[in-house]
Amino acid sequence: MKKTKKIISLALILATIACMFLPIATFTENSAGALAGDIAKQQDKLDRAQAKLERDTKSGKDEDTLKKDQSKVDKEQAALDALIAQQESAASEGDSGLSYSLLPGKLPEALELDMQVINSYKLYEANFPGFYMIIWVIFGLLAATFVLEIIAGDRLVSKCYTLACFTNLITILLMGYTLLRLKGFPIKLPYSCAAINPLVAALLLFMPIVVLVLNMQSIFNSKRSMIYVLCIFLCFLSIVPFWIMIVNSTRSSQQIQQGVSLLPSKYFLYNWQVLQSKNFDLLTGFRNSAIISFGSTILSVYFSALTAYGLTVYNFRGRKLAIAIIMAIIMIPGQVTATGFYIFMYQLGWVNSYLPLIIPSIAAASTVYFFKQYLEANFQVALVEAARIDGAGEFKSFNSIIMPIMIPAMATMGIMAVIASWNNYLTPLMLLTNPNMKTLPMMVKELRGDIYRTEFGSIYLGLTMTALPLIIVYFAFSKYIIAGIAVGGVKE
Repeated sequence: MKKTKKIISLALILATIACMFLPIATFTENSAGALAGDIAKQQDKLDRAQAKLERDTKSGKDEDTLKKDQSKVDKEQAALDALIAQQESAASEGDSGLSYSLLPGKLPEALELDMQVINSYKLYEANFPGFYMIIWVIFGLLAATFVLEIIAGDRLVSKCYTLACFTNLITILLMGYTLLRLKGFPIKLPYSCAAINPLVAALLLFMPIVVLVLNMQSIFNSKRSMIYVLCIFLCFLSIVPFWIMIVNSTRSSQQIQQGVSLLPSKYFLYNWQVLQSKNFDLLTGFRNSAIISFGSTILSVYFSALTAYGLTVYNFRGRKLAIAIIMAIIMIPGQVTATGFYIFMYQLGWVNSYLPLIIPSIAAASTVYFFKQYLEANFQVALVEAARIDGAGEFKSFNSIIMPIMIPAMATMGIMAVIASWNNYLTPLMLLTNPNMKTLPMMVKELRGDIYRTEFGSIYLGLTMTALPLIIVYFAFSKYIIAGIAVGGVKE
């Protein structure tokens, strides 16, 4: 690593540590806000006293009773005026606050967490010790990064630089989490929640990022390691939601409500029995969803590819207008045309039929546009001209020459079409009322129809059964996406 970049990197690490001693947040004292609750309660007492006075006046009570009611109203009004005056006085005096730095101390002892917010939303935990521990871990990681870069010296390739990049990356993630956590602590009145100093927060995040970039630009080994880490992290983010769904299908409703778990439980058979008791016919739902999804996908992919072929190969009058209309259709949401589509299908007598869920898929504007762009990049008209010279017809040329070239694009759009059709809930809900024709998403939605108790484990099991075919379809066709992307034709 070059000496200049190394000096800059070490200086930024020391500056980051120094910034941890600067005030990062302010907890403003809000005495006026603390009185707001008391004022609301006193206002309620005054309203009740005035309502009683009005009732007694209308009912013709004696003067002594009315005097007592009026005295009660005056007393409550005086108490309310005193609270309002106290609030105005507190507001005019100006707010003071408690300052806080990440190091070296803890949060001010005067602060208290609002347990009502914590118990209501269950998004926070009163774990100040854990928060402090993370801060000291950040300090230790910054010190480790500093020491590792010094040990590495001027060598261009060193494991110390790679370890320094890893510790620096973890520092950035923990620093961001710490700032978000500090901002999210629900503080009880009279102090408000933390007001983060934007300049200090930006420095605490920006300087470690600059150090990471400098190391990755100078050390190829570190750059490659960071790329691997990023890819693994993105893969983890993609897989974890599916894994949690599968795990929840083996857990009870009580376990699911307690929190997230990555380990399976023992309630799979119980959840399956609950599904059967609710008339969740998996085979019927799978059959109906498969007929609709694969039928519409085959029509959509084939005829869209054929349309894109025509728009690419033939130069006819109105071609640009047709492409413009296709692009305009892409920008129209399906929900806008849902009512007209239902009325049209009802007039045709296609309600409670698979036809309106399959046949309209022939006109898939987005799929046509995707295929057109793919053909323009990977197709040469000379192939079709050569086939015509050999006596092949247009459909023969398309089926034998063009379709093999379009396999990667057709596999990609096929997966997208299957997923969209399989997960479609609104359109089948409008058109299908026969219980024997319901799709899997419709059946899963009905699992939440219990009045007294919702079995979340059975719902997750139904979702798992619904998503499993999509996962199989993806793995079956994914090889066509990554293979043959560079398929080309002949050179002009």
